[in-house]
Amino acid sequence: QFVFTITAFALVVGLICLVIGFILGFQFVQNIVFTIGIIVACCPQALPSVVTLALTITAQRMATKNVLVKNLETVEILGSTTVICTDKTGTLTQNRMTVAHVYYDRTIFKCATNPKEGHQFGKDDVTFQELHRIASLCNTTTFANTPKNMRLPVSQRLTVGDASETALLK
Repeated sequence: QFVFTITAFALVVGLICLVIGFILGFQFVQNIVFTIGIIVACCPQALPSVVTLALTITAQRMATKNVLVKNLETVEILGSTTVICTDKTGTLTQNRMTVAHVYYDRTIFKCATNPKEGHQFGKDDVTFQELHRIASLCNTTTFANTPKNMRLPVSQRLTVGDASETALLK
């Protein structure tokens, strides 16, 4: 009798949450996963199966967008990602990586990817200076400390470190 009561309570609460979710306009998959989570919350031993189900559904949705998911942990990590640095061209063809755009103050600014181009952002802008400071301080790459190297323009200086961090430093 006790198990039946708990099960009925969990199902009623889950269905109420499902209806409220649809009324508030949440996506179908999100509603289903949340409802299953609410129902299973009364039985903690079923939690791993709910997490696996949620990650599997997400992996299937990503597969429809031609994203190959090798393990379900990748989906969870990708869900908590806030910044993705990508490389379109340059690293393999020219053995260099550059920053093409920066985003701050709700605006995307074009960066000079070669010395002949100009930047669209203002170097005197306070927000840019904060962004520049963060990129410099959170970086393990350094300029090669030779007098000849330090006389070169920043974009041509030799560095010691990772290619993506070099791009941020320069």
